[in-house]
Amino acid sequence: MTYEILLATIREYKQAGITDLDTITTLLNDTFGDWLKSQNVNHLEMLDENKLCLNITGLLKERTPSKGIQLYSRFLVISLDDITENTEAIEDALKSYTSDGDGAYVWIVPDGYMAALTPTEQEWEQHGGGYFSHESICVSNTSDIDTRCLLEVLYEGTEMDNVSCEFDVPAQRSVHYRLDKLKDANGAPLIAKDAPVSYKITSRDARIVVQGSRILTSGENSMFASFGTVLAWCSQ
Repeated sequence: MTYEILLATIREYKQAGITDLDTITTLLNDTFGDWLKSQNVNHLEMLDENKLCLNITGLLKERTPSKGIQLYSRFLVISLDDITENTEAIEDALKSYTSDGDGAYVWIVPDGYMAALTPTEQEWEQHGGGYFSHESICVSNTSDIDTRCLLEVLYEGTEMDNVSCEFDVPAQRSVHYRLDKLKDANGAPLIAKDAPVSYKITSRDARIVVQGSRILTSGENSMFASFGTVLAWCSQ
């Protein structure tokens, strides 16, 4: 898919007698919507028969003059008559915007549970050996900007107080957290063992992708182990 194809489609709609701007806008978003999102374009709108507006998910970082294209903070306007023979100018204009990243701002892992270690496992852990029951989260930030995330731990038992912590994810990076290693202000484990929980991860500045993982050991000397991984849920 290319912007040359997109502009050619607009011309074909007009040649077919489709002149209503709302109809053309709907048809274009239905046809090109998924591809446009890969270009950091959230939505497009026909302003008049000669002007096309692209709503950008990122922020304008530099204003580079270009014939037929006007740049604004989170959108650009294309003059179709001026750009028909130079569709590469649209791609160049989009480089003037930051990327807000892939995924979503809020993620939920509904099923969380960290089993307590057996006495043998506790002894092994003190000496730095073994790979025992725990959960972890992996967060990917594909955007051009750093973001700060809030992890909220929601207990099932109403007698327990929910807990939370914050962490940073740099631009174009990922972070991996062993949830059993998180500590509170007093140095104690942040998340209780043997307690059903859900995890909510909220990113403040950029879209992220979150995955939750669990390893569960059982049996004498932890001879049995199972591993599960699940992509967290988001509303988008």
